[in-house]
Formats: sequence, C-alpha cells, structure tokens
Amino acid sequence: MLRPTAKSGLPVVGRALLPVAEGLTDKSARLTGKFPSARRLRPSPAALICALLASAIWTGNAYAEGAKPLAPVRVADVIDGHVHPSVCVTHSGDVLAVYNKSGGGGKELLLCRSRDGGRTWSAPVVIPVINDCSIYPGSLTTLRDGRIVLHWSCYRREGERRWRVPQYCVSDNEGMSWSPPRDLPIDDHSNYSCLRHSILELDENRWVCPLYDRTVVLDLSRNTIRPFGDRRNHGMVPIVRTAKGTIVSGAPQANAPVPVGRPGKSVRRLRSTDGGKTWRALNALPYFGVAGYDLTVLDNDWIVLTSIVYGVGVDGEWSYELLVSCDDGQTWSDREAVEIYNPGRRISGRGWPRTVQLDQQMLGTLFYDLDPNQPGGPGLFFVRTPIAALSGQ
Repeated sequence: MLRPTAKSGLPVVGRALLPVAEGLTDKSARLTGKFPSARRLRPSPAALICALLASAIWTGNAYAEGAKPLAPVRVADVIDGHVHPSVCVTHSGDVLAVYNKSGGGGKELLLCRSRDGGRTWSAPVVIPVINDCSIYPGSLTTLRDGRIVLHWSCYRREGERRWRVPQYCVSDNEGMSWSPPRDLPIDDHSNYSCLRHSILELDENRWVCPLYDRTVVLDLSRNTIRPFGDRRNHGMVPIVRTAKGTIVSGAPQANAPVPVGRPGKSVRRLRSTDGGKTWRALNALPYFGVAGYDLTVLDNDWIVLTSIVYGVGVDGEWSYELLVSCDDGQTWSDREAVEIYNPGRRISGRGWPRTVQLDQQMLGTLFYDLDPNQPGGPGLFFVRTPIAALSGQ
C-alpha cells in the first residue's frame, strides 16, 4: 500500500486502507520503480463518529493553537543507540520523559520534566537507583493511585549465553525519587525478556507486562508471574483497556514468534471483551515494523494509535501519524490520519514514538531522531496535537 507524503513525495506503507495516490513525484518513482493505482475512499462510520464527537472539543487551547500538530520541541540532546524514550503524565499534570542518551546498552536513564504540557523541559537528571546494569530502556506508567512505574531491562552475559533481566522501580512523588529496583520474578530469562510499552494495571496488585518473549501478569502481593488470559504471547506490543473493560492488543500475529520464526496467523491486532480469555482479530491496523507503534486510551474512551509510516523500496521510518477509534476499538480508519512529524527525509534511528493525553484538548507525542544534519543534531522531541485534529475536519 503506497502513499506519497505531503512533504517528501516518498511512497510509504503502514496504512490499513489504500488512500488516494496523488502527487507521486519522479523521485519516488525512481526509488520504487512503481506507480500505485489511485482509489478514493468514502469516510468510514468510525470517521464520521469521530468528526461529530470532536466538534465538541474545538474549544480552549485547541482553538487558540489551531486543530493541527504544533512544531516539534526539542526535549534533550542525544547521541546514538537505543535512545528508546518513554513518557507519562502525572496526576498533577507534569509530563515525564525518560530515555537513554547513548549506546546499545546505556549506562544510565535520564529524566526530563515539563510543567507546562510539553512546551518547555527541564535539564535531564539521572535516575540514580539503577546500578550494575547495561540498560535496555523500557516504559513509564502512571497508576490509578498516582504512583509512577518505570521499567527497563539489564543486558547480561556469561560466556556465550546472553539474556536480559527486566526490572522496575516505583515513585510515589511523581518522579522526584524512586524505590530500589526489583526484578520481575522470572526463572527462565532469554535475550528477549524485555518490554517497551506501558504495563496494563488490572488492579492494585496485578499488572500485565507485555514482554517480547512472553505476556505475563505480575502479582505484586505474591511476587509471582503467570501467563495472561489465554496464555498466548502477544509480543512486545501495547495492550490497553477501555472504560468498558475492552482490552485491545497491538499483536500483529495470533501468537508472536520470538525472536523470529515461522510467521503465525496475521490478525493485525486483537480485541477481547472477557478479560483476555478469548480474542477477536481486528484485521484493521497498519503494518507493524521494527519499532511497532503505540496505543493510548483517552479520557473520552477513544483509542489513539501512534503509527509509523515505513518506506517502500527504501529502509526506515518516514513519518509518524495518529489514527483513532471512537467505538471501543471495533473499527479504525486511516483516511483521517493526522501526520504529526514528517521531516521530508528518512527519520534516523528507530524513533519509538509514544503518545499521552495532556489535558482535555491536547495530546503529546515523544520520539527521537538521530539525523546529524538537523538543527541541533540528534535529539529527543515532543509534538503537541489538538485532539480536535483527529476528526479530520
């Protein structure tokens, strides 16, 4: 599925439906040697629902700043490697961004804080409780009671054997200090025992942890783990729950092979209405690439997909988009996808975009771009997007 981007003219993949192919440039034709056919799509029922609901949001900041994404703000300078940022919003409204500055296994995780919805950011500070760890970054999660959970994994090696140990710590003061790290109680670690998405809080004592090599429920009261739901492995994907109790998984396959293997049945995301005991294939969401994508449940129960648009005939990521489901994850449309970042070139690195709701009018997306020729060089960036923009109006 091909589409030329507005800025670069490059053909891209990563969409659930085939949009209009117009404005294809000679440059894109040289890259692929193909010209996609054009086909116009009618707005889907989901898109019409979103448009009607979003009309009520066109107030306040969204109206003042316009219903379109704002220019990216540089959060911090980075160097290279697994920068892999994570983001959350505290109960007081602070936005926390955690990342690795450099290296395939980082020496430390850094935290930046914004007190004005991502417009400006503090200087980075080291999270001091992580020791003796070559770090693979993980995720941030805000729990219902306001505590913040930070996950990461430590690379380990003994002779020829390599594995990763997933760890976490908790802050009860919005990231000002952190508890000592704890290991997830896993006895059979692999080199893929790691996660990159927020945990799903089932209740105060149970968290769903979507690790790459297994999908488990951590029981905090007993410090034990068990398989989640029907015991399938969803892979290193987002798993979210709506206010109705519906669980949506970002799994591209019915059961994820780890790290690689014979591809399983394609499901293009899963939906469960019975707590994960049974699942229905959505067959709706875009291509799942190296850095996957993100799912965010909003206060109004919309589900926002942060999607990466990948190149055709050329490697890499070319832009980031937001798509929305307004009907509890049943239907999705990419006709009204909102492009939030397109530098007109390949995005260097695997940006791992992560999206949070900042307030009733605004979303924020954190990602990194390692292009050395951009102003300021490689960096971590934050884009604010009015929720009203998701209507496609």
